[in-house]
Amino acid sequence: MSEPVSHLHLDALGGIAGDMFIAAALDAAPFLLDEAQHLASAISPDISIGLEDAKDHGLTGKRLTLTLPGQKRGPRHYPDYQALYLGAPTDAAVIDRACDILRRLAVAEAKIHGVALDQVHFHEISDWDSIVDILLSALIIERLNVRSASAGALPLGSGTVRTEHGPLPVPAPATLEILKGARFHDDSVSGERITPTGAAIFSHLCPTESPPGQVTLKAIGYGFGTKTFEKMANTLRLSLYLPAGPAVRDTVGAIVFHVDDQTPEDLAIGLTNIRAQPGVLDVQQMPSFGKKNRMASRIEVLCDPATVETVARYCFLETTTIGLRYGMESRIILPRETGLAVADDANVCTKRSTRPDGSTSTKSEMDDVARAGNERERQALRRRTEKD
Repeated sequence: MSEPVSHLHLDALGGIAGDMFIAAALDAAPFLLDEAQHLASAISPDISIGLEDAKDHGLTGKRLTLTLPGQKRGPRHYPDYQALYLGAPTDAAVIDRACDILRRLAVAEAKIHGVALDQVHFHEISDWDSIVDILLSALIIERLNVRSASAGALPLGSGTVRTEHGPLPVPAPATLEILKGARFHDDSVSGERITPTGAAIFSHLCPTESPPGQVTLKAIGYGFGTKTFEKMANTLRLSLYLPAGPAVRDTVGAIVFHVDDQTPEDLAIGLTNIRAQPGVLDVQQMPSFGKKNRMASRIEVLCDPATVETVARYCFLETTTIGLRYGMESRIILPRETGLAVADDANVCTKRSTRPDGSTSTKSEMDDVARAGNERERQALRRRTEKD
């Protein structure tokens, strides 16, 4: 059974790095440790992870430990990283999140160094620890069913960091590029406070400033970094919230475009392929009139906010559109739970929603109902399985 839809909030007291995020998440949700360890070892038998107790300036939590493949370096180029994730032994939703985190890093590096995306050569993040950080962060976010996120202001840091390009200012150029639009504050503590991998994970979450509406705190985790600061703990706090009221507010990615030069048969195939992509929540097709009074199809796609750019790419690949609009939209959804209803010899999956007045409504999965027979038999099965 999957975890209920959750909201994730980050407080970056010490900063954000991939290992700090994983440690904080596993401190809050220790039941994920076994799967995380299995996936890490599946990348290479020489890789293993663990958690150790940590304490710093009066706070306690976890620190991630990593055993890596000796002197053997990890992939160096963006396509190599991408190929490794695409072949990872996990489900498509986790792989899609990992590829999105990686792409955010690669896009920033490509812009900073003035090269094409497929020519990006990672320096500062290149090695097995970064590979593990990205993949396990994707796994954790997906397994916790995170559908919205928020964060406090990020620590700016100061000074320089040593790289293969020589000393660079803090935050590092790629980190700063990834975090455009994020809120920062200067707490006068120097050093690199946010790593490029940490920035990409943060960006993938698309965080707002605060949790949405009424929420109930479910779990708290503290992830500690390897550095120590003189006057404060180097920790990242992760809080998991569940919706507290009868309605849940969250954010979805919305993509809109029009098609007037693709045959209906082929467009139907394309929309079916888009609908099957990880992160896509819904695809709607509506008739519309375009320029010169041409009949056209208006397509609206709803998706997980972290997958907007990936889904947009599939829209261009599966349809003839040459332009689209996208953005984030707020929505309100009723809490719901899935179940299994047994009627006669039929097993029918159901979805039960709770209305604002406390009443409930149940809907049967039509693919299951379809096996009942003709229209009269289908409706009879629905009445039996949708009885509250």
